[in-house]
Amino acid sequence: MQFQPSERIAEVGQKYLAIQQEQIKQLKRKGVSIINLGRGNPDQPTFKPIVDQAKTELNNPINHGYPPYGGNQTLKTSIKSFYKQEYRVDLADDEITVFSGSTAALTALPMVLANPEDIVLTPTPAFFAYHIGITMSGAGEWQLPLLKENNFLPDLDAIPEHILKKSKLLFLNYPHNPTGAGATTAFFNKAVQFGKKHHIAIIHDFAYADISFEQKVPSFLQSPGAKDTGIEIYTFSKTFNMAGWRCAFAVGNPSIIKLLKQYIQNSVGGTFGTVQNAGGFALLHQKEQRQKLRSRYLTRRNAALNALKQCGMHASKSSGTFFIWAKLPDNIYDDKAFAKELLNYRHVAIVPGSAFGETGKGYIRISLVSPTQTIIAGIHLLANFANNYQESRDLID
Repeated sequence: MQFQPSERIAEVGQKYLAIQQEQIKQLKRKGVSIINLGRGNPDQPTFKPIVDQAKTELNNPINHGYPPYGGNQTLKTSIKSFYKQEYRVDLADDEITVFSGSTAALTALPMVLANPEDIVLTPTPAFFAYHIGITMSGAGEWQLPLLKENNFLPDLDAIPEHILKKSKLLFLNYPHNPTGAGATTAFFNKAVQFGKKHHIAIIHDFAYADISFEQKVPSFLQSPGAKDTGIEIYTFSKTFNMAGWRCAFAVGNPSIIKLLKQYIQNSVGGTFGTVQNAGGFALLHQKEQRQKLRSRYLTRRNAALNALKQCGMHASKSSGTFFIWAKLPDNIYDDKAFAKELLNYRHVAIVPGSAFGETGKGYIRISLVSPTQTIIAGIHLLANFANNYQESRDLID
């Protein structure tokens, strides 16, 4: 018996990366070696002291029962200390909630803040989860183009008045996936005033908070009045190489935090206490390890930018994240077709820009979660394929 998907899940469809991963698996089954510059999963293990702490926590019977919804007090205390030390932001317990991975919160937010007749404002290009949550909620979506000439920041003044009247929340994400752009304090200050003026919740996805390069990126909550209108979502996945642990938290406006906590209570449940306590330890005791990780990504970023420049390809100088946003030659009109052919014929995986939205068309995202020499080798293969694209296609045909 075959059952059909609901309209909502059918509209969401499959993620591009899931489709690409299946293509990679098929090639590997044939014995093909792949240089994967498309993945967003850290290649380094979780810092050893965190793993050791988790082993200790695992033996504590208090962690064997159901965890408290919204996070235990140990982790909340660590979050308050961390935000005070890192960003000079004071937090109260009712301004914090914990959940199993940031994607859970990002997809939940449209469901707890918007109705089908409402609109959610999203950047484009952008991380896939924003669109998925909006689709599942049944709300409408209005996309804000992120353009190079505007430093990949959305033009909030360009949103039509009739859209603003129906808008309930705005997603922001800096350092930005996929472009690597950073936001300024001045922009966040403007976003706070925008949210207050139009009664719109500002949701800042701070997934790459700790992976910044020339200068430390600001927290949205550092802007005066930010907690009046929005929240920030922080994940352990990138900062501490804890992607598989599935732990994240939101901080900020108490009413939004309360709604997220209610969603967690009625859907996914709490986060394993061992993971929470290991995360709390990570926040307070891994400063040196975090610095070494940033240095590793900076070395890889610089090597990737140099390799692209040598190959005649233009790329934006990433302010943070572990991604490079590169422009394809003008004669390549279909970035998705290019990515598929690059994988099939040169065995290099990258993500086409249009997978993140139409504004990303003509770009590609290159990840830095591989050894430096692997990244350079992959860039040389893709650049050669791109710079001789028509000729390469003729040979393939």
